[in-house]
Amino acid sequence: MKKKKLLERGVLVAAVVLAVAAIFVSKVLYDRYQDITHPNSMVYGTWVEQGVAPYSADRFVLNETGVVIDGGVVNTRYRFNGSYVEFQVGEEKRRYQVLNQGFSQMRLISEPHYQPIYQLSEKSKNNIR
Repeated sequence: MKKKKLLERGVLVAAVVLAVAAIFVSKVLYDRYQDITHPNSMVYGTWVEQGVAPYSADRFVLNETGVVIDGGVVNTRYRFNGSYVEFQVGEEKRRYQVLNQGFSQMRLISEPHYQPIYQLSEKSKNNIR
């Protein structure tokens, strides 16, 4: 009886360990798939806020170095999955939704009250693509 209970617990622990391992492996494979199908280079360039005066437009650069704002690197990593671009600026998480298949427009969706549209600068498009 005691031996049977011990065997059951061992099988249960093994099943849990295998399930956790399967989750980790699937996450790694999914991330690898995303990197292949939607490389970060698809959104490289200077992104400029639209619908505001040019002198007050927010702008940022996405490149192989990371995220650059006002000439300084604010984060060396960002995520792009084909639909969304996400990165941190200090404590603030910024999330942008890609609006077209040409990857030339995004909307800031992490702000609940102000959701401006950003466009990839023509100068950036010509240099990168």
